[in-house]
Amino acid sequence: MGECGKFIFNLIIIFSVALITYNIIISANAPLKLDFPGPSNPSSNRKITIDPVIKMPTDLSKPQKKRLFHTAVTSSDSVYNTWQCRVMYYWFKKFQNQHGSEMGGFTRILHSGRSDNFMDEIPTFVAQPLPSGQDQGYIVLNRPWAFVQWLEQADIKEDYILMAEPDHIIVKPIPNLVVNEIGAAFPFFYIEPKKYESVLRKFFPEDKGTITNIDPIGNSPVIVGKESLKTIAPTWMNVSLAMKKDPETDKAFGWVLEMYGYAVASALHGVGYTLYKDFMIQPPWDTEVGNKFLIHYTYGCDYDMQGKLTYGKIGEWRFDKRSYDNSYPPRNLPLPPPGVPNSVIAWLGKITLAT
Repeated sequence: MGECGKFIFNLIIIFSVALITYNIIISANAPLKLDFPGPSNPSSNRKITIDPVIKMPTDLSKPQKKRLFHTAVTSSDSVYNTWQCRVMYYWFKKFQNQHGSEMGGFTRILHSGRSDNFMDEIPTFVAQPLPSGQDQGYIVLNRPWAFVQWLEQADIKEDYILMAEPDHIIVKPIPNLVVNEIGAAFPFFYIEPKKYESVLRKFFPEDKGTITNIDPIGNSPVIVGKESLKTIAPTWMNVSLAMKKDPETDKAFGWVLEMYGYAVASALHGVGYTLYKDFMIQPPWDTEVGNKFLIHYTYGCDYDMQGKLTYGKIGEWRFDKRSYDNSYPPRNLPLPPPGVPNSVIAWLGKITLAT
């Protein structure tokens, strides 16, 4: 290569290095711009908003904090209520910390006015019963009065309350069913405000609204905001006492009188509920557990040995909680015959496991 060729070759090398250096400097100081095709690029003829296979994340916020509710069960100190509470609390503990649960604390509200032998086993608040004669032989009237005392005196950490009963068995973790601060309640077919409008107008006057403002519920199972319940509870107590003193109302409502008292008190304060049929089942009428949260074993179950229901007639096989009003059920309850519904097998098994 001649001297002229070497000169030209060196000149090309120097020029190339200078050009590469210039591009590196410019690239390092230029803002990053991803000029993808889409609506923000007018020169593009295509519109791509998201990857069709892998979706872009739309919510990078932290998981929502659990909305814990406190479970409260009222009880006397009778053997009958005590064994049911022990079974109920056993299953509460089993599901309290499982996935999907928003179950916070638990309190047995004992309205006997004195402690018993199970204070260390079950978290308990001792409430005073109504003055002698005030319940008029209807012990359930102690329930609203017990709730009034508990709500006023106890340190309840949670913002929501689940009112349950001793004869409820929890069958899976319970989330907080309150939506947009509207409570959740189980609808009872035998709570019929429309049917008893003339009676209910004594306690829910027409200027408070239509009779359908009274939901077909009792106080349990119900999940409701703590502050709402603090407002409802005194009215629930006073309405229930007034209903019991009125002969027409007492005759019309009988053993569900206090349930009507809660429904009316809620309506008087403008507190409505989402009616949640999947809250619980009631064997033997409900035959499958399904996706329910509670089993309510209030009804006696009587079957012949072919598994046929003989309701109203003592069956060859039976379980009725009232058979154990003065004694605990045996630890090994006799198995039901083949053919009985799964719901009966489920709650019988859970009572047996708990005992």
